[in-house]
Amino acid sequence: MNKTETEQPKSRREAVWEVCDQLSAQGIKPSLRSVKMHYPRGSDTDVQKDVNGWFEHVFAQHARRRVIPSLPETVVKAMEAFWETASLEADNQFAKERKAHEDMRSEMREKLDSVLAELAQSKAAATKSEQDNVDLRLELSHRSTLLSDAEEEIKVLRRDLDELRRHLQKRDMDHQEELSHLRDTHERNLKAQREDFELQVKLVREAAAKQTEEHDRAMKRADDHYRDLERRSLMEIDSMRTRAKSADELIERQRNTVHEREIELVELRTELRLIRETQQAQIDDLAKRNGALSSQLSQLQAKVERQEATASPERGGAERRMGDVLHHATLQG
Repeated sequence: MNKTETEQPKSRREAVWEVCDQLSAQGIKPSLRSVKMHYPRGSDTDVQKDVNGWFEHVFAQHARRRVIPSLPETVVKAMEAFWETASLEADNQFAKERKAHEDMRSEMREKLDSVLAELAQSKAAATKSEQDNVDLRLELSHRSTLLSDAEEEIKVLRRDLDELRRHLQKRDMDHQEELSHLRDTHERNLKAQREDFELQVKLVREAAAKQTEEHDRAMKRADDHYRDLERRSLMEIDSMRTRAKSADELIERQRNTVHEREIELVELRTELRLIRETQQAQIDDLAKRNGALSSQLSQLQAKVERQEATASPERGGAERRMGDVLHHATLQG
């Protein structure tokens, strides 16, 4: 088995440090860009972390050589090996703590996503409620239109009723005038007939006994004519009373129609009030649910911030920046 087959693959950190040594030997300061040109694998964050570790390692070596220049080379190498082992152990411990912290952040993120999903559902429900409110407003507008139409129809009926009353009053006045005119005419005719009758009686009396029979016939004709006139007058009066009664019945029917319209108007107003009360109750319920979800979201964000505040001092600045990015992403979501 040759040497190539027995070699273990280099870690990313070892490969990056080897590239940094090569660049430094060429007089080039190692950077993320220059290292990536020779070692394209790994994320920018991880490679930058390894480059920073190389600088810390070089600085530590330089510092140790300046502090203990009189120590033997073997002791210096042993101290360097111990330092490297301690650094690796610290890096491993840091990686474990970071993984635990990332797991905790992932769990908190899942809870936050769950709350955001529930908040999105609440927003969707609020949107649906708004659509329902639009439908209710349209229905309310339609009912208001029907109510306005009913009120307008009632106004028209009332105007027609007033017009009918005025017409009936005018007809009644015309009938009264006509009746008065008929009575005056009847009285004049009666007076004239009486005068004629008296004249005829006078003539009959003057004609003496030979005209008695003719006088009786004339008296009978006059009496029949008088009765006929009186009968016709009574019939005309009864006819006028019948027309007046029909007019009263028409007025009563119009009054019943107006009463029915007023009952429908009261029912429409009651239904409109119930619709408004139902809509207000739905709006209040949605406001309570949104308030509860906002409170839960605030509590979770406060818990995340407390967890981030307890992180190690070496990672404090980076973790705070990550928390700010997460908080900003949450607000945008």
